Amino acid sequence: MEFKYLLISVFLLICLWSCKKNVVVPVPPVTIIGKWQLVKQYSLLVNNGVVIDSIKKSKFTNNDFVQYLSDGTGYYSKSTPTGPSLSEFTYTISGTHITEFVSFENKGVPETVTSLTANSLSVHRELLVPDPNDPTVYDTEKDDLSYIK
Repeated sequence: MEFKYLLISVFLLICLWSCKKNVVVPVPPVTIIGKWQLVKQYSLLVNNGVVIDSIKKSKFTNNDFVQYLSDGTGYYSKSTPTGPSLSEFTYTISGTHITEFVSFENKGVPETVTSLTANSLSVHRELLVPDPNDPTVYDTEKDDLSYIK
């Protein structure tokens, strides 16, 4: 009889040790806040529905980035032959739409977030730009930009 109680006790202890508790690991929210390095750019220049130029670029330096700060401001940095060019902007977010306001123009540039994860960001933007051959004519520039953190 004593052996039977000992066997039941060992069995119960094994059962208790084998029970695992699920530990909930908090997942940080995905946010646009942070510094994003540019890794891919695809741009089209369109006039009256006709593509007049296109650019695909995938070689960038550490100076090519956008940084969104939590206070609604940010920085664009772009490599130039004379060194990095840094521009400050403010931004607003509504759903998947970001509107960036460049300080010296005070004009909003709308962008749509097409993908956002903890480590990658893709945006699409369309804006009117002067035609390189005739500054009195405006073309539509369509940009798809991909970034990583």
